[in-house]
Amino acid sequence: MLLVVGWDGAGWNLVRRFVGEGRMPTTARLLAGGACTWNVRSTTPPVTFPAWTSFLTGANPDHHGITDFTIPRPGAYAVRFVNATHRRLPTFVASMADAGLRIGMYGMPATFPPEARGVFEICGFDTPLGSSASVRATHPESFGREIRERHGRLGIEGIPQGRIDATWHRRAALRLVDDVRLRSRIAEELMREHALDVFVVHFMEPDTVAHHFWQFDDEASPRHREGPRGVIADVYAALDEGLARLLAAAGNDADVLLLSDHGSAGGSDRVLLWNRWLADHGYLRFTGSGAAAQGLKRRALASIPSSWQARAFAAAGGLADRVESGSRFAGIDWDHTSVYSDEVAYFPSLRINLQGREPRGIVSPAVREELLARLTQDLLEMKDPFDDGCVVLSAARREALFDGPFAARLPDLVLELRKPGGYAYAAASSRAGREKTWIRRLGDDEQVGAKGSAPGGVHDQYGIALLAGPHARPHGVAACDDGDTCGLADLGVTALALAGLPATASMQGRCLVELPARGIAASVATPRTEPESDYAADEEREVESRLRALGYLP
Repeated sequence: MLLVVGWDGAGWNLVRRFVGEGRMPTTARLLAGGACTWNVRSTTPPVTFPAWTSFLTGANPDHHGITDFTIPRPGAYAVRFVNATHRRLPTFVASMADAGLRIGMYGMPATFPPEARGVFEICGFDTPLGSSASVRATHPESFGREIRERHGRLGIEGIPQGRIDATWHRRAALRLVDDVRLRSRIAEELMREHALDVFVVHFMEPDTVAHHFWQFDDEASPRHREGPRGVIADVYAALDEGLARLLAAAGNDADVLLLSDHGSAGGSDRVLLWNRWLADHGYLRFTGSGAAAQGLKRRALASIPSSWQARAFAAAGGLADRVESGSRFAGIDWDHTSVYSDEVAYFPSLRINLQGREPRGIVSPAVREELLARLTQDLLEMKDPFDDGCVVLSAARREALFDGPFAARLPDLVLELRKPGGYAYAAASSRAGREKTWIRRLGDDEQVGAKGSAPGGVHDQYGIALLAGPHARPHGVAACDDGDTCGLADLGVTALALAGLPATASMQGRCLVELPARGIAASVATPRTEPESDYAADEEREVESRLRALGYLP
């Protein structure tokens, strides 16, 4: 059997620490027993949807189509939220099912609506569970009802994050651990009840706890404050306990692939406002209006109770999409703007207002290169007034990073930023030009991790991978210190190989271990031809709410 366990946002920095403290004995045993380990290089951007989709497809985001949480809406300065129908390559689940293997998947993000190819599938945290279509959370549809009857819920809902008040962190600390334990129990039960060849289970909690609790544990953080301490360690200890249950259910002869989509690190108290910087340097002009759209979003988030938000936005007929787009690009004078930014912290990047691509583009394709060269020079000369250090370390053109059929969905210029003191810059909306400086420190009310504010923990580019079992190479955790790295597409190909199948033609990754051929032929994978299907209005609102609560949306 192959057991695949996803710990979202887990990094070796935390795993090593808690193993050393004795909080993760099961993981320590795997490492001491000769597990094969890698540093996992995440996708660009290093976030949940594109990263886990790269693992599932064995391909990079510009090839499978899930390039971010949102993608540009053609013909408009707007975005739409993506779901699994926007994924244009098949997953290894399809290949395994076509080869006659019995596979179950539980909690993997960016899989809603389900592919409906394995024995069962329970979609991930982005499943809009409160919508009228929540029956689509599982395949078969009756599967979700059976689990709810036994356990009360599916265990993928995540902690409520609509109101982060003075008592929220203490309540959330208990819920995070409880959710890990509930999902572990359900996963163990599923493994024991179904004769599976492959089981894939995902835990979102290490990512969530890092976002919301980093500032309490890290005394060196510029955002350090008093609060519940040790919660990150408690979550990792619960993950380790759950891993022990899963290993026991899988059996001694199972291969175990433990991985994350990215790591976690601390966030700075310095915030960048990219559209304000662009305006100051003549690349963008504000209209002086647009505050209404942003005010609408803030009022909706603040005044509508969480339990009502999805229904309220659904009643307005797709208002979530329009509010997000209108707020993100509010107050920009497109007739006098050559460059603009989405202003999201996890993906510092810039877009050209290009003729023939943007609806009111003013930059001729003939001068795009000249504009990018001048823009790059200005970016490299940026100085942080708080320490006189540089802000931008490098700026890469889209075509230097991406060559797939969906590369056009990605920004024109991707930035690598310095981390002052080892902490990543935050980003925030320029508020239609009402912000008057392009860099400032976060106010106290912006540091609590509430919707629309910057979380204390951020994503790191490198996650973890650990392979234990009959097909693991015995070289231990020291490989991570030696810089042994891999990509998520590599791990997808490796998972397929561990199940006895060769990579399909659409996969870009490489197998990381030498395996004997098992004589099972994979199906020929072809691009998915099903039409893309946007979320229903109430579904979209719920997904937007969860992503904003984690600090992914401005």
